[in-house]
Amino acid sequence: MEIVLAIAAVTIVLFLMMRYKGKKEEQESNDAADKIMQDVNEQAQEEKGNIMEPKSINMNIGTRDLFLQTLVRIGCQYEIVGDDADKGDISFGYQGENFIARTNNNFRYLHLYDTYWGRIDMYDIDEFSRLRKAVNESNLNNSVTAVYTIDKESSTVNVHSKSVILFIPQIPDIENYLRLELNEFFRVHNAMNSEMNKLRETEKKNS
Repeated sequence: MEIVLAIAAVTIVLFLMMRYKGKKEEQESNDAADKIMQDVNEQAQEEKGNIMEPKSINMNIGTRDLFLQTLVRIGCQYEIVGDDADKGDISFGYQGENFIARTNNNFRYLHLYDTYWGRIDMYDIDEFSRLRKAVNESNLNNSVTAVYTIDKESSTVNVHSKSVILFIPQIPDIENYLRLELNEFFRVHNAMNSEMNKLRETEKKNS
């Protein structure tokens, strides 16, 4: 009888020890999981803090002030032409080209100009004819308009481009919107030069 009681006592002790061990391992596992989740949350908070918040734009800002603000954000230096800071032309550089912008805070549109980017001799009749064809072709296929003017004093024909775009704070990603429009001016450069070269090649083949 004593042996039976002793065996029973040992069995109970072993059961309690195994149960305690199981609970301890479970607690350690839970503690480890909690530690991992804490580390993950801390890392997420740290990464969130490193993410730059979107640049807020005042929805009541005028077009001119918005444009000047956007120029700074895309890294363009500018200067105001004339004595009137609120109405003077805005001269700025982009990708090595000089542009002029005209607008005011009461106007919802922006006028962009790329002037004197091309030039030919006024008395070169063949080249002048090609230029007019290239201007027409470009204006049919591009949003930026190309024009030419004649300078009799220098006997040159000068090429210019112009664009008019809506420019309001409600436009999403307005910095990229401005970059895309400015890049269209370079598309016109390439399109017209390509068309002029094509016309020369065609004339050679037909001569």
